[in-house]
Amino acid sequence: MASETKTSANQETRRVRRWRIEVIAGASKGASKQATEGTVRIGSAPDNDIVLDDKKISRRHLEVEILPTGLKVRDLGSKNGTFFQGSRVGTVDLPLAGAVLTLGDSEVAFRPDDEPVPLTPSLREQCGRLLGKSVAMRELFGQIERVALSEATVLIHGETGTGKELVAEALHELSPRSGGPFVVVDCGAIPRELIESELFGHVRGAFTGAAGERRGAFERAHGGTIFLDEIGELAVDLQPKLLRALEAFTVKPVGGDKPIKVDVRVVAASLKDLREAVKEKRFREDLYFRLSVVNLEVPALRKHLEDLPLLVDHFLREQRCAPLGGEAMATLSRYAWPGNVRQLRNVLERAVAMAGGGALVIEPEDLDLPAVQVSPSKLFELPYKVAKDEMLAQFTRDYLEALLARHDGNVSAAAREAKIDRNWIVALARRYSVRVRE
Repeated sequence: MASETKTSANQETRRVRRWRIEVIAGASKGASKQATEGTVRIGSAPDNDIVLDDKKISRRHLEVEILPTGLKVRDLGSKNGTFFQGSRVGTVDLPLAGAVLTLGDSEVAFRPDDEPVPLTPSLREQCGRLLGKSVAMRELFGQIERVALSEATVLIHGETGTGKELVAEALHELSPRSGGPFVVVDCGAIPRELIESELFGHVRGAFTGAAGERRGAFERAHGGTIFLDEIGELAVDLQPKLLRALEAFTVKPVGGDKPIKVDVRVVAASLKDLREAVKEKRFREDLYFRLSVVNLEVPALRKHLEDLPLLVDHFLREQRCAPLGGEAMATLSRYAWPGNVRQLRNVLERAVAMAGGGALVIEPEDLDLPAVQVSPSKLFELPYKVAKDEMLAQFTRDYLEALLARHDGNVSAAAREAKIDRNWIVALARRYSVRVRE
């Protein structure tokens, strides 16, 4: 029997035909089983479907029943328990997107083994601050609406400018934690030597400049949601500390010796493919599985251009500007939008500023401004935020091009000169289309 989710009357039914249950941590790491129906039993006894070599595992530890709605896990009265998202569970329904359970010193991942499982498209055209009438966006809204009600850790994928932070924000606003804080940490923008303090806090005197105590992001997010943006940029030596925080929901400030218990829901996002990073040993496999209990993909704007009129109308109303003419809209519709919705918003803000209250004119050459130098006199005519972003983008692009040219595109050599992490140089180069040699 296949697990399935029906989308709508005019949409085909999507199925999960096979499940893969795999041990991803512990002495039996690598043991796995494919399953399509029935019940899978896990324990230390040799007659289980998956046998774990773990002294903390009971002989009959748990069973997994495959249902049309997903997987139902039942702990069979084990001595040391079964844990999901840091909490001991007796019976728990796992989402169709998959999950990770902790049993003794072992971790077991449950994954769809064939097709992704989109959920029923939402009937709404707005989810938080996200907008869209297209099936692609409404499917995303449907996923957000369902996943928001759980405590599952979520990993958001998507190109730059697609709105990954808005997805995390919507997950928080629709969750039972909406009354708590929503704390954002950009793991790619914080210097490597400060990121541990930003995440976990520090005590007075922990390092040079630590004149007082500081509460970390996990502690500040207590009772709410923490959003770890660009998680793929987190240094490898810090990844075990983050993993421990996610497993035990405790953090230890830099320089401190007393763990602090935190109650947070974790949402992360990545521009890079973390599965490739795992293969290349740049990202821990166990941390990846811990973060990717539920995966959400934010579509690129070029894949749902039917939403362009809705987005344009929304952004122009924010600017208190008249609707766009047909010729200008046609120009926007023919563009590929490499910078996605963020680029669309910036283009419209720039056009409104340059129009000076007159009719908006948007030419094809106006759209590719990330590759165009804007004169200082023009920058001063733009809104402050747009001008600042444009000037920073120009400086970053010029700096990277000059830096990499001196080192013939060698990222490691350029990183040593610039005194920044090589992964950060790669991320910036991709963002600004600067050629590197890896």
